[in-house]
Amino acid sequence: MKNASIAAIIISGGYSSRMGSFKPFLKFGEKSAIEIIIDTYKNAGINKIIVVAGYKGSEVAEKLKDSGTTCIQNENFAEGMFTSVRKGVKALDTSVSAFFMQPVDIPLVKKNTIEVLKNKYLESGKGVIYPDFCGTTGHPPLIGCKYREAILSSNGEGGLKSILKEFSYDSISVPVSDKTILMDMDTQEDYEKLLEYFNAAAPDMEECCSILDIYQVPENIIRHCRKVAEVSVEILRSLDNLGYGLNECALKAAAMLHDIARKEKNHARAGEKILQEIGYGKVGSIIGSHTDIEIDDTVRITEGEILYLADKLVREDKLIFIEERFNHSFNKCPDNPEVLRKIENRRDAAYKIIKKIEAAGQGFIYG
Repeated sequence: MKNASIAAIIISGGYSSRMGSFKPFLKFGEKSAIEIIIDTYKNAGINKIIVVAGYKGSEVAEKLKDSGTTCIQNENFAEGMFTSVRKGVKALDTSVSAFFMQPVDIPLVKKNTIEVLKNKYLESGKGVIYPDFCGTTGHPPLIGCKYREAILSSNGEGGLKSILKEFSYDSISVPVSDKTILMDMDTQEDYEKLLEYFNAAAPDMEECCSILDIYQVPENIIRHCRKVAEVSVEILRSLDNLGYGLNECALKAAAMLHDIARKEKNHARAGEKILQEIGYGKVGSIIGSHTDIEIDDTVRITEGEILYLADKLVREDKLIFIEERFNHSFNKCPDNPEVLRKIENRRDAAYKIIKKIEAAGQGFIYG
């Protein structure tokens, strides 16, 4: 299936009656939900995108006129979501071998998740690929076009889920670290939770645990990361009391994941790359400087500096004094001038960060 052509069908036909606002146009940052979804698919290399509109269809078409998508109107949208599913599937051209089925009310699925599903489809030969977060399948499924006629000929009873269940022998679930495959926005409360998640720009603790599991990080390293996260958050909160306004979500996630690539050469940069690939650039940048860092005394303390210092205060999963940490490092390599120089630089950076904390008017709580 190397040359398989994969499309995406975005279902955007409902009234949004429980929400009270039109879901496709709800904002995440500067873009609407429908635009966020389209951008995600394009960034994942999916350029054949069909949007099935219904309620306010002309407004949807107008908003998307320059998006490069095919926007079609489902005149029967009031009869239920399956009519929009059928309309989208019918619009697929013969060159398409598989398609994602994406409801507009699950708007924050990540580019990496789309890529993981696409790659599994290409390598597995299975007809239906589901994303799975911590044992629960979500959206969007990736469906082979061999099931196109089964969908089009169905009366729609039980919806698409019921149809695909008949082909469970030809399906596979793929673990992903993306909680948003389960996060819809049927109500205003749902939207507010999604907006909070979007603004955090960081995986929550459940997602961090999933990422560590998928990347097979050993338990002893996870214990270390948990302790570093605890120390990082304590330092951050002491500074937040002074009005620093640091990003706790990003720092906590970075601390939990900072040793995700611990066994690789230059593991800080390797970890940064992993987090960038799965959609967390801010978290990745914090991780990237946790082994070596340049300290600017003229600017306020950063999340990266806090992680750097917290990591130096934790050996395995135990809190230690900073001097103890570096004396131990010096004693390991007493006859290697190059290594000793690196250790001295790291020690000096740690003490510069401590001075920045103290200069902020906050006593350093770790001695």
